[in-house]
Amino acid sequence: MFVSVILLGQYVVWLNEQTGTPYICAALLSHCVWTGTMMFSFRDETVKKAAAAVFLITIQTFVWNFSCSFFSLFPVCIYLITDGRFGGIDADLDLAIAAVGFVMVVLVFQIWKKPLASVFAHRSKSWYLFLSIPLALLVTVADLVDWGASNGILVVADARGASYGNIYYNQLFSHLAVCLFSFLAFCIVCGFVFGMNKIDREQRQKEQYRMQTAFYKMMNEQYVKMEQLRHDMKNHILSLYGLLQEGAYESLETYLKKMLENGNIKANEEATGNKGIDALLYYKRKQAEQNNVRWECDVCIPRHCGVDLFDLCILLGNSIDNALQACLEMPDPQNTFVSIQVQQVKRCLLIVVKNSTVKKQEKEIQKGTGLFNINETVHKYDGTMQLKVKDHIFEIALLLPMQRTDMTGNRLFKTFF
Repeated sequence: MFVSVILLGQYVVWLNEQTGTPYICAALLSHCVWTGTMMFSFRDETVKKAAAAVFLITIQTFVWNFSCSFFSLFPVCIYLITDGRFGGIDADLDLAIAAVGFVMVVLVFQIWKKPLASVFAHRSKSWYLFLSIPLALLVTVADLVDWGASNGILVVADARGASYGNIYYNQLFSHLAVCLFSFLAFCIVCGFVFGMNKIDREQRQKEQYRMQTAFYKMMNEQYVKMEQLRHDMKNHILSLYGLLQEGAYESLETYLKKMLENGNIKANEEATGNKGIDALLYYKRKQAEQNNVRWECDVCIPRHCGVDLFDLCILLGNSIDNALQACLEMPDPQNTFVSIQVQQVKRCLLIVVKNSTVKKQEKEIQKGTGLFNINETVHKYDGTMQLKVKDHIFEIALLLPMQRTDMTGNRLFKTFF
């Protein structure tokens, strides 16, 4: 696909030289070909496709300019060295240089195909916009330089010397200037894009660290409360036994309820088979109750599912946090709900979280840090993530192939359908 777009876009620019079309018109048409192909060939967020198109146009422009100017230096140098007996650029050589430039653009895209896939995956709209604006300005500058060259505006070798009127000396310096400008611009683009990617990843890692710290803090609070209850259990049992012997059943019931509240235990409390997940769900259920959000939970974690506890907390914690936030955005909070289902389906772990939302379509969902962390964790286990919005109900479904483990919990091998 990319090769076809490159060929078509560069053919439009080359056609300009054959038909006499103003260069700036041909360049704009080439950019439109790139952008239109990205928009209609891929299914993703519009702002993401636009940012990818701008980046590809930027790389294509500077690689093409550098390649064509670099390989044009050789015939010009030969012409100057031989005093015009050899060298020079005719129509056939110009076409050959353009073909080499095309090959260089394709080669660069093939080398960068995989790194760029991770750079443009699951970013916020503001990230894409912030990336696109400087790149679009650089492309504009490059187009103006090329437009000037196409109209005979060259870098003069010596404004006061004998070589001022020598077109080949001026071409030599012009090609050198374009090579230098294109190379520096290319380095700036690479540093800017991959620098932004590094900063964004570091911010996400800090967010994950913050979540991990909050999770262990929550676990420690639960542990302290349970330890306090166990410490006083002997006295509680004696008191309960005394009330039972006296027949003070109402006092006995009140005492038991107070014990349940102090121990953070409820009759409908989740028992997933995993203490860490139990503590997480308890904490999130408390948040839902405080905001009058109906809580529905059906979670069963297989004993040896092969998914790390912290990764499970990332998946469930982020999914529930997003669900609760969506419920708070509802105009009528009385009719909001969060539903969590986790179960084993064949040899996979299925996680489904549903919630009320004001959104009507999937494309309205803003994919921020939470969904990015979920997606990163899902890919870590070679799983899949599916988002769906229907009748103001948002659903996220995660399917993770379960890992076979030995007695110590170490992974043996992956199992699929």
